[in-house]
Amino acid sequence: MSDRNELASLARYAAKMFKLLSSLRGRHGIDFDEVLIFIALGRLNFDHAPGNLMFVKPANIVSLSDFMEIPRETLRRKLLRLEEKDLVQRTSYGFVVKDLDSWKRITEIAQLAELEA
Repeated sequence: MSDRNELASLARYAAKMFKLLSSLRGRHGIDFDEVLIFIALGRLNFDHAPGNLMFVKPANIVSLSDFMEIPRETLRRKLLRLEEKDLVQRTSYGFVVKDLDSWKRITEIAQLAELEA
């Protein structure tokens, strides 16, 4: 693929990603920081165990703060807001993504862009 075609392809995926992030932001009334926290939380939540089994691992504020390199208090406030919007759920071990459909749509577009690159 030529550089020009590759850039055009990536630009199309960037446009899809932006549209999806904006729709999530508009539909739930959250800001872009909260959208990024939502995506990062899912990254920390979903993992593979031996034997290729999938499991959900709640992420606490400390681990998410370290992963995203943002202050814990800011993260705590934004997670509570995401919880109010029914996007995440608090457990006794941390937070997990609750709106799996939205999280999957975002990550599937990112995955397609990666496969095309």
